[in-house]
This record gives sequence, structure tokens and C-alpha cells, in this order.
Amino acid sequence: MDNHKDNHRKHTQSQPDVPDLFSAAITFAGINLMWVFFALWVVFGMVPVLILAVFLNHLINRLEIRLQHQAL
Repeated sequence: MDNHKDNHRKHTQSQPDVPDLFSAAITFAGINLMWVFFALWVVFGMVPVLILAVFLNHLINRLEIRLQHQAL
């Protein structure tokens, strides 16, 4: 019984390193956003792409402001 407790302590203390997937997620989001912009440009023209880009920029700025207020 004591041996089981010692083994449990060894496993909980040495947790494996978790890879940082944030940069990979941002890269894939950028690639997906590029093909969506390109598809919108081909189908509807440049104006809807610019409107979507301005809208996404506005949402990102709002998110940044919200996160800064939560950090305070």
C-alpha cells in the first residue's frame, strides 16, 4: 500500500512538458483567413473583403481592450 502512494507521488511531481500550440494555431488561423479572403474576393469582389477585414480588426481591438480591463 505504501509503495502505491510513493509511485503516485513520483508520477504527479514529474509531469511531461506540454508543447506550446499557440503559434501553430495562429499560423493555421492566418492561412485559413487568407483562403477565405481570397474566395470572397473571387466571388464578390474586393469591397466585401475589406469590410470583413475592418470588422475583424474591430473585434480584435474590442477583445484586447476587454482583456486589458480584466487584467487590472
